[in-house]
Amino acid sequence: MPDDRLFREPADIARLDGVGAGLGGEIRQRAEDFVVEEIPLFRPTGRGDYTIVQIEKRGTATFDALLFLSKAAKVSERRIGYAGLKDARAIASQFMSLPKVPPERVLDIRHRKFRVLSAIRNEKPLRIGYLKGNRFTIRIRGADLTKVERAREVLDLLSHRGMPNAYGRQRFGTRQDGHLLGRAMLHEDWDELVSQMLGRPRPEEHNPLMVRAREAFDAGNLREAHDLFPIKHRSEKKASGVLMRGGTPREACEAAGARPRKIWLSAYQSYLFNRVLDARVRDGTFNQLLEGDLAWLHASSAMYRVHDPAAERERAAVGLASPTGPLIGFEPPLAKGAPGRLEQAVLDAEGIDPEDFEADHAKARGLRRPLRIPLEEASLDVEDGGHVVVRFVLPPGAFATVVLTHLMAEPTPSSTPSEMPRKKASEGP
Repeated sequence: MPDDRLFREPADIARLDGVGAGLGGEIRQRAEDFVVEEIPLFRPTGRGDYTIVQIEKRGTATFDALLFLSKAAKVSERRIGYAGLKDARAIASQFMSLPKVPPERVLDIRHRKFRVLSAIRNEKPLRIGYLKGNRFTIRIRGADLTKVERAREVLDLLSHRGMPNAYGRQRFGTRQDGHLLGRAMLHEDWDELVSQMLGRPRPEEHNPLMVRAREAFDAGNLREAHDLFPIKHRSEKKASGVLMRGGTPREACEAAGARPRKIWLSAYQSYLFNRVLDARVRDGTFNQLLEGDLAWLHASSAMYRVHDPAAERERAAVGLASPTGPLIGFEPPLAKGAPGRLEQAVLDAEGIDPEDFEADHAKARGLRRPLRIPLEEASLDVEDGGHVVVRFVLPPGAFATVVLTHLMAEPTPSSTPSEMPRKKASEGP
């Protein structure tokens, strides 16, 4: 296994030009400080066998809301569709689809952590990615108000050049170790996976009961660990139960469930993508199309191979197309030329090959993801009380925390306000 130091900050990528506005401050002090609203890709038709439900959840995870919704509506949670996952520590409105459930039954559902905003029939269910985008309203408390103009310059820069499309901290779980679990699973290192899943308390974990359970596991006290894991942590509870009954580490991992295993593998793919993106941000090419790149057309989500970078320069400059990076799997090709050598170097450093993702225990087709995405409708205001409020729209799958890192972090010594390019009125979007 590689040195764990390589993995401690899976979401930590270089900031654009090293810039930071230096606002400082804190987010998520209250649920209403982080508000996200799904922008639907289509409107329900009012007829069909599915009901499209819009819920507003407060301080709860998407999967927890989905589980309660399935019980209240009397439908298997596996049959409930959704377009994307939303932050637990937030007020979030999102859409879900339920098969053969009348809207009237859904509208009667009551819960202290979410409410049903609408329920309308539709012919088709929702699928992951069936979104136009997400609208964010985020309050930063305790920000340095002397840096507000600087922060507006940073927003302008991100809007003009596009935003590095990194995976944020949420992708890697509360303990920031989802990629470690995924890597161990890919390598069939079941002992390592069990040790990471059930032991090794980390600073990010604030539940004292979970910390005690992990400490008990590390000390070899399986029964105590099993009894201490809270019931809501079903994967840990099931896996420790298998071990307690004499099962193998692999059997324990399988008992954790298909959904956690899929999330772990996805986290590892995301980690690898972030490493490629980090290198492209550092060398200044994350928004340039190089020979061998697989380019992404933002209007259609189509991809094509770049053979003549000079012919693509204008298209990249105005944000019509961007380079992509790999979410490694057995199907999509790597880039060629210099971009391809970079992607291969990341795989070589990890000791993996795309064919590894064909294994039954870690099967993933993979895909390509744009290295940059548009930041739209961006604004920054100071409200009564001195708190900074940031508003913007991102495409599906993009992380608001990447924007916040640019705004809240201090600039590196090589980056000063005078070095930041300003958008001119004559320039395109």
